[in-house]
Amino acid sequence: MNKQLLYPMIVQILLTTIILLRTGYCRFQSLRIGQTKIKDIALGQDAWPEAALKAANSFNNQFQLPILFYVAILVSLFLQINSQVLQILAWFFVITRILHAYVHITSNHVPTRFRFFLAGFITINITWIFIAFQIL
Repeated sequence: MNKQLLYPMIVQILLTTIILLRTGYCRFQSLRIGQTKIKDIALGQDAWPEAALKAANSFNNQFQLPILFYVAILVSLFLQINSQVLQILAWFFVITRILHAYVHITSNHVPTRFRFFLAGFITINITWIFIAFQIL
């Protein structure tokens, strides 16, 4: 098994965990200082302050495009596709996700965020094309 492919996947999981912790921290702080009341968020999430919403949205985003990444890595490991190209694509994808999350949680500048999303989207599609060619 090519364990090198597990490293970018572990980093992606770590990123998701860090964003979840950031979401919890922002929410806890908002409740602690009284900025948000429990009754305000009992039926929806819109009452959270901006920082908590940004983190929560970024966390939710980690269960969209990255799912294709996780499956690609697992399929590659299962099929024993050992390739430096695949490793480079995996790391590049994770870097785009880190940058996307950073923008999402900080400035949330949509054009910049979209560029990082698009780079990741293209990368994961190239990854799947590469896997398909390895299978054929």
